[in-house]
Amino acid sequence: MAGLLYIVSSDVGIEVVVDNSDADVVKGFESSFAGRYIPSFTIESSRPEGVFVGARVEWKLADKGFKVESYGLYSGDGVDIYSIVSAPPAPYVNESPYFFILQVLARQYARRGKIVFTDAVSFMNDNGEAVMLLGYPHTGKSTLTALALDRGFVPLTTENTIVELRNDSAYIVGGTGILVYDPAIRRLYGVAIPVHEETRHGYHIVDLDKVRPERREALDKGVPIDRIYVLHCSYSSAGADYKPVKGRKIVKTLWYFATALIKGVDYYEPAPLDLSTDQETMQKIAENIKTIAETYTNRFYEIFGKHDKAFQLITREQK
Repeated sequence: MAGLLYIVSSDVGIEVVVDNSDADVVKGFESSFAGRYIPSFTIESSRPEGVFVGARVEWKLADKGFKVESYGLYSGDGVDIYSIVSAPPAPYVNESPYFFILQVLARQYARRGKIVFTDAVSFMNDNGEAVMLLGYPHTGKSTLTALALDRGFVPLTTENTIVELRNDSAYIVGGTGILVYDPAIRRLYGVAIPVHEETRHGYHIVDLDKVRPERREALDKGVPIDRIYVLHCSYSSAGADYKPVKGRKIVKTLWYFATALIKGVDYYEPAPLDLSTDQETMQKIAENIKTIAETYTNRFYEIFGKHDKAFQLITREQK
């Protein structure tokens, strides 16, 4: 018997039609692994109200592997159609469906005028404003998020961050809430935060909603971004310093992190799709990026150095 489910993240959703029982598919998306990459979401059995369901995935179950057989993108309120052949999602076994769904959701958000910044984390300062940190892999995002949690701040997002423009200011309105961090920071920086799970490779996992329940309420309202930093941190560094980013480099940097998911820069097997062919949607992103760059032209920085020193510098500048 065919299964029907909806993956709903904030105000966008994906209709998923499975050619057989959807129990294993649902089970796969209920894992914490999904929450590490897909912005906070729910699995619904009926079509949700007040949600833009702009994509439909026709899922043919297989014993192993993942393949997109065909897809079509549509402008306006049209429904994107994807046909895939895949085993159910499973951490370490068949991870491609997680990243495929993330990519499809990123496009749906963009169609509604929002941006999913990948490799982007954020936390809320004492003034109720957000600091957004961008960075390539292994540049300190998770470590600084863990430091924020340990030092009493409210981490808002990990890995993927949803941003919405309101009156030319950028607000964080959603994102991933599962933090994975290197346990070495407990010894190096005196971090003492909960451990809810461990990865197969020994990294620690904490569910932010369990330790900072106020996070969800803040995101529902939207948290205005005060400053944006591009991280270049490492354990071997000493001290920390930062410099302002100006001109075209701001737009170029924002464009990379804002379009990486849609363009398929974030890899999954056998090869990610390129969903940037819809010029209407890409133009929306470009216009939003230009506005953000203009708004934050004096509040956009690159920061270098040791994680704890960089964090001290960032939080000092917020006071």
